[in-house]
Amino acid sequence: MDIKALHRQMAQYNAWKQQLDRRLEAFTCWSDKHKLVTRDALRSLERARALLKGEHFTLACVGEFSRGKTELINALLYVDGQPRLLPSEAGRTTMCPTEIFFDPAQPANCVRLLPIETRRSAASLQSFKRIPQNWFTMAFDGNDPDSMAEAISQVSASKQVSRAEAIKLGFNAADLEPDADTGLVQVPTWRHALINLKHPLLQEGLRIVDTPGLNALGNEPELTLKTLPDAQAILFILAADSGVSASDMEIWRNHIAGLRDDNCTAVLALLNKIDTLWDELTPPGQVAANIEAVRIQTARQLQLAPEHVLPLSAKQALVAKTCKRSSALLRSNFPQLEQRLAECIIRSQQQIIGHRVVSNSLEMVVSTYNSLSRRIDESEQELRTLHTTDDHELEQVLNKQREKIRVSHHRYHKQALSLRTSQRMLDNQRTSLLAPIAPANFKRIIEETNQSLEQSWTTVGLSRAISGFFDDVDTSINHLLREIERANQVMTSIYERPEYGLDSSSLASQHQLNITRQRRQLRNLQQNADSFRRSLNSVLTSKKVLIKRFVGTLVKEVKNLFDGLNQSIDHWLAEALTPLTHHNQYQKQLLEHHMLRLGELRSKSHTRSEQLHTLEASLKQLNLARTDLAPLFTEITTTPRQVIPESADIVSLQSAREAQTI
Repeated sequence: MDIKALHRQMAQYNAWKQQLDRRLEAFTCWSDKHKLVTRDALRSLERARALLKGEHFTLACVGEFSRGKTELINALLYVDGQPRLLPSEAGRTTMCPTEIFFDPAQPANCVRLLPIETRRSAASLQSFKRIPQNWFTMAFDGNDPDSMAEAISQVSASKQVSRAEAIKLGFNAADLEPDADTGLVQVPTWRHALINLKHPLLQEGLRIVDTPGLNALGNEPELTLKTLPDAQAILFILAADSGVSASDMEIWRNHIAGLRDDNCTAVLALLNKIDTLWDELTPPGQVAANIEAVRIQTARQLQLAPEHVLPLSAKQALVAKTCKRSSALLRSNFPQLEQRLAECIIRSQQQIIGHRVVSNSLEMVVSTYNSLSRRIDESEQELRTLHTTDDHELEQVLNKQREKIRVSHHRYHKQALSLRTSQRMLDNQRTSLLAPIAPANFKRIIEETNQSLEQSWTTVGLSRAISGFFDDVDTSINHLLREIERANQVMTSIYERPEYGLDSSSLASQHQLNITRQRRQLRNLQQNADSFRRSLNSVLTSKKVLIKRFVGTLVKEVKNLFDGLNQSIDHWLAEALTPLTHHNQYQKQLLEHHMLRLGELRSKSHTRSEQLHTLEASLKQLNLARTDLAPLFTEITTTPRQVIPESADIVSLQSAREAQTI
């Protein structure tokens, strides 16, 4: 079994992104040198490069307390000779949501901590992330274990406050157990932790989110509204000795199952602590059968494919890595987890390559090279004809060539005019596309919702207000979908015009406006709102701060989604016809370049040899441009590009391999 699969795949993932970025940069430089690419095409290249630079692979670890999440992260991030990264002693556990990453733009090796008192504010966590003054920062020496342990141990810090204060901070009164002596209750010291760590895996783009149990998910709605949906993979961690508990099932139903079904997030359920089932008095075969029975039962309870439920021991994996015991590491089954995560990374890579702006940029390179090659072939044929033509016929042949090119140029000129008209047709869809999600319309929805909330004195009224908010949002989105259908019909009709001479059916389907991802995000937000509305019956008056923060976060996330839709529509309108316009303008430029050279041959002051030399020099420039572009063209056309559509369901690579063997 490949025990280095995750490290290798993350390195390959990062190297692949850098290589793809270098290819796009090389094409940009080629364009600057030879002046043969349009401004619109260059803008698409810039967007593709910006998308690549912003991509991370986020892994969220979700589960109740004492399921071994912290030790799992320690095993994933273990580096030879280093102690545990996160504190995992008995009685100590991660108390606040923690993000572990590496950002070269920020000071390396530091912990940023947001005080729990910020919960009194209705401001979202994302808002606080943009205000560094609210955070307490602890730097540490990455080479000093004691310094690192002291700083990172803050994620386990807690303090005692009065029960009334804890309720004001949004904690559930039913979960607060006063100390018998002081009457105080224990709460986390920090609301959120950001650990910027210079670590090999994190430097390759891995980002880990550690959530400390059901209470954190309930008390910090932003975790379920934004953090978890943004993750490429979620590890749902259970205890092998107890199976799926009631609180585990609550987390699964309310926070994870919807993401797997509607957001196409890769989800693996981990039966951790299988070492508690190891029994030297029981035959190994029986132990394996017992573990397998728990695995099958868990898969049935969660309605997961059995191959998506992995039994393992994170603690034994960490011990095996530390002591370099390969057999013990294999027994812990941890390498299988790393292999599955490596496969999730491959899928993330495939999704990036399938992104419209990235695929557009790569197709642009191929289209440019092919157009250039056709122009070179035609020029070489013309030059051969001129070489075999005597002086008496030379003028006649040149006139025929000029006329042929003039006709072609006229055709592309008409295409260009047609494309301008087509672009105006598409731009005319802007008003109707943006109207349902216009800021003014959303502002009206928010104002009506706030008015309903303020006038609601009962949980039933609050529930209706939240439901009404999403009813209005649904109405807007359904209106938008109707307008998108009309806009896509307009765009498809443009691509299907025969004069463009491209694979219109394929290009049209690739460039349709698609908001599947945003609709999934909205469904997830609505599911969270529904869960919250159902829980309102048990909400006490003292939880008004929590309600205010939750609704504020919810509305903010929907607003962000609407803002993103506005931006996506603007980008689509600007880029939907880019393949057609780039192809047309590039062909037109090549013909104009050639017409200029043929025009120079009409000068009587040049000898025949000088005239032919002029054409040869022009052909040489084209060949030079193609030679410069050839390595990039070869790289792109010889690299496999498997694309997973945005709407595709999750299928594990393991399942695909098994299906091929049947």
